[in-house]
Amino acid sequence: MSTVIVRLRVKPEHEDKFLTIFREVAEIVAADEPDCTIYAVWETGTPHEYLLVESYRSETGRNAHNERHAGVFQTFMDCLAEAPQTETLGRQVLGIPA
Repeated sequence: MSTVIVRLRVKPEHEDKFLTIFREVAEIVAADEPDCTIYAVWETGTPHEYLLVESYRSETGRNAHNERHAGVFQTFMDCLAEAPQTETLGRQVLGIPA
């Protein structure tokens, strides 16, 4: 399993574009990326800050996702006020999904 949590601080003037990108990618993931088990964005309670959680059954699935959506990567990065803070999680030991 390959899981990452990414803290994203978005430029206020690009928030709509940021959310549109994630909606579009999430639709593709749900329809055609069976290796992805979680692809979700949460508000943090801090204005213009979000947490992205992505989990894949394998590192291969994660790499395929990244390659597939490389075309929107720069547009996504242009929406951010600072570099994303990424944490890669280890093996899940408890919880849902198992």
